[in-house]
Amino acid sequence: MSEQRGGAAGADVFFMIISALLFAWFGFRAGWAHQYTTTQPPQLLVMVVILKWTLRIGAILFGLSALQTIMGLLTGEVLYSLTGLVTAIIFIVVAIWEWTNPQGYYSGVSPFLLVIFAVWNGYGSLLGLRAVRLTGRPAPEHDDRPQPR
Repeated sequence: MSEQRGGAAGADVFFMIISALLFAWFGFRAGWAHQYTTTQPPQLLVMVVILKWTLRIGAILFGLSALQTIMGLLTGEVLYSLTGLVTAIIFIVVAIWEWTNPQGYYSGVSPFLLVIFAVWNGYGSLLGLRAVRLTGRPAPEHDDRPQPR
C-alpha cells in the first residue's frame, strides 16, 4: 500500500505544509463560539463544531501527508488529495447551511470564503488524484502520450 517513489517533490511538500499551517491556524488558534448565547438555554452551534473539527483534522492529515511525501511515499500525495476533497465538500455543506439557516446564527466564517476555499481545495485535490492516477505512479508533467513501463 505504501509505495516508494523517487524523492519528494518540493512544490508538493510546500503546499502540503502551507495547507497544514493554514488549517492549524484557523482550527486551533481561532476563537470558536460554540453556543448561541441569546437563547435560553444556550444552543450548540453544530455548524461551528463541524467547521472547527474539519480544520483541525485537516491540519493533522495535511501535516501527515507532507511527512509521508518527504519520506518518498506516494501515499502522502493520495492522503493530501483525499483530505482536500473531503474538506472541500464539508466547506460547501457549511456554506449552504449558513445561507439557508433560518435561526440567524452563523459559523463566523463568510459562506463566500468557504466556497472559495472549497473550490480551491477541491480543484487542487482532483488534479492531485488525476496526477497520481491511483495506480501508484505519478503522472508525467506535460506529456499526454502513453509512457513506457
